[in-house]
Amino acid sequence: MGMSLLVIQPSTKCDGGCLICPWREKFGCTGVMLPPEVVDILAENLDGFRFDECVITCPNPFSHPKIDVIVNKTQEICDRIDMFITIPGLKNVARSGQLKKISDNVHALIILVDSQKAMMSSIQTIKNLLSFGVDNIEAYIPLGSSFDFAEILSLIGICRRLGLRITVGPRFYEKAPTEEFLKKLAKRENTEVGLHYGIKYIYHALKVFFDDYPVTLLTSPSSENCKTIYVNPYGNVSKCPHSKLSINYRHISTEYLRKMLFSPCPLSQNALQLTPKVKVSFVTRDGVEIPSDIMELLELISQLKSFRAACKAIGVSPSTYWERIKELEYKLGMSLLITVRGGRKKGITVLTGFARDILEEYRRVREKVLLSLYT
Repeated sequence: MGMSLLVIQPSTKCDGGCLICPWREKFGCTGVMLPPEVVDILAENLDGFRFDECVITCPNPFSHPKIDVIVNKTQEICDRIDMFITIPGLKNVARSGQLKKISDNVHALIILVDSQKAMMSSIQTIKNLLSFGVDNIEAYIPLGSSFDFAEILSLIGICRRLGLRITVGPRFYEKAPTEEFLKKLAKRENTEVGLHYGIKYIYHALKVFFDDYPVTLLTSPSSENCKTIYVNPYGNVSKCPHSKLSINYRHISTEYLRKMLFSPCPLSQNALQLTPKVKVSFVTRDGVEIPSDIMELLELISQLKSFRAACKAIGVSPSTYWERIKELEYKLGMSLLITVRGGRKKGITVLTGFARDILEEYRRVREKVLLSLYT
């Protein structure tokens, strides 16, 4: 079963001026606002279905005068809400106090970082928000067809210094030149490319480590088991912007929504780059498996020296994975982690010698796989 996703664009009005805006040519900046009752009608016709995630995209959602109402209503039909915002929009929101109205209902506030100049101008704003406890800020660096590799590395460096979670990916609903980007990464020192670990939004995702700092890279669109609904600022509902069929919210029905939700992905009908998805796991002679996600977690722990920070970096529950680690240790008859209880290094988590040996073998196997894929 794939992840279900609701994408909402509440407004066409924007103060961003991003260089590679995917919406300007589609909608212009006319100031159209999504009627809040659209979400109510969606909820009525979903017949109890809940989305795993909602993405509220730019143009600047905070330009909508009732964005707090839309967010509150959306929370009733989605388990998680991520909201995109431009850098100028972030500054305006920080000054106006709008963020306080919705911060408890938004899982991640994602800043679109498209230039070094814009990012440098927002550093103090981000620091102020972090100082006031707004710690769910993430950075999204768009990867266009003619990307500037040096600038992307510079943007990653700025975001790292602020301690932000970072994603590099395409314009929403577009393809990214991932193959070319990976070739450039392969030539860079102190950079390690991981395997695909899952789906983020509508894309396959992998981790790239820049001097041991984890960054998410979105690659090809994931069309298998695609369960998405897209709502544009005019209140038209479709599978996605590429879909040829859409219907105004006033005319939707439960049957129509169900057919739309489970219909084939329009992107899959285009000529798209296919990305191999490989997972490396290990099995003992007794048949005990060390799964790929546990190996990825152990690798992060070895770098971050923190179990909780490693779980946060890959977006998993610390309590769930702690239980999984303990169960695996019992089956193996060997410990994988050591938590320092006292002294100067109190609180850090490190790998046991056994876990380090497994991780070394995991990296060796993974390197062979990556070399066969990307060289």
